[in-house]
Amino acid sequence: MTYRPKVFFTSNVFSSEEIGSNKKISKNFRIKIKELWRQLEQISELKIFNGRFPSENQIKNEVENFNPDVLGCHLSHTISSEILKNSNIFAISTSTAGYNHIERTEEDDIIITHTPGVLHKTVADYTLALIMANLRNLVDLHNYVWNNQWTSDDKWDLDQSLSSVITDKVLGIVGLGEIGKELVKKLYPWGIKILYYDIKQMIEFEKDYPLITFKERIENIFQESDIVSLHIPLNENTKNLINRDLLKLMKKEALLINSARGGILDLENLIEMLENEEIQINIAFDVFPIEPIDSKTLNRLKRIKKNQPNLRMILIPHNASADANTRGKMTNMFLQDIINIIKSSSIEDLIDIHIIPEHKKQLTEKKWRIFNYWEKK
Repeated sequence: MTYRPKVFFTSNVFSSEEIGSNKKISKNFRIKIKELWRQLEQISELKIFNGRFPSENQIKNEVENFNPDVLGCHLSHTISSEILKNSNIFAISTSTAGYNHIERTEEDDIIITHTPGVLHKTVADYTLALIMANLRNLVDLHNYVWNNQWTSDDKWDLDQSLSSVITDKVLGIVGLGEIGKELVKKLYPWGIKILYYDIKQMIEFEKDYPLITFKERIENIFQESDIVSLHIPLNENTKNLINRDLLKLMKKEALLINSARGGILDLENLIEMLENEEIQINIAFDVFPIEPIDSKTLNRLKRIKKNQPNLRMILIPHNASADANTRGKMTNMFLQDIINIIKSSSIEDLIDIHIIPEHKKQLTEKKWRIFNYWEKK
């Protein structure tokens, strides 16, 4: 190799000293991460941001000064088209399944890779935990004991703190992708009635799970379900898809779960409707349009809870995929893709790399920036 490409990582979390040394991750994953870093150091010139969460301006300055060929990032790092359009970057890898934090240039000629097929089990597991915690009101009951409200004057009683079991509920899944399917697999043996909406009917999947029901209209999911769980990506077609019209269809005391992306739900409309008591639904959110959630929004939700104490709210700081080994797998996939991109010499060498679906479809049709890199080699 006559040219050593420059690789810039937007966080030190990717390093072998950080996630590669985290004892919560299994030893075999940590060993693999360290080995991949050794390979990267041999075939590229590396620069790692000294911190976890650089601002957009800091990323811009690093790109201008270091002039990288490849950039590695994750969801908390906004990569604007302004940063990319005048750079020499020919590939971006993100250690996430979603990639809406990366703005594409007008030419869209920078190859993007992500980490699909890794986190569906842990997110489905987390979604199930959110459902159960909300249905049985575990957060409020914990706080009841924690705040010393359980006294001798308030003992066990037959009709106290009543809730309901999941097998009595209708579950509606919006988006039957990897995570939605995994949720079906976990809950199907329990005999729960499951409805789903997607842009197409999953006929092959239904052969293995014949009791699930496809709904052609998303409105039917919101009308008929006791629990609505969102599992769709954020893009120009899904931004604020869950709006006032859909929310007002929900049953009283139904549960809305969002462990996908904050931007698919019109949170402002939801809060207004709860404040005005247009709807009375329970919520369990792991994601928000702005992260971390701003204090004004949080205070409005707190006031709603105070005024309507029977509403159940669980708010989690974007944690659904935070299973240690899942994060280890994501990092391994992420680093391996970068190494394979650097070692590549032709389109054929990119076939097995985890390129985002839109780029995968266009792989043989476009004039990618990486062509210039191959000429340098």
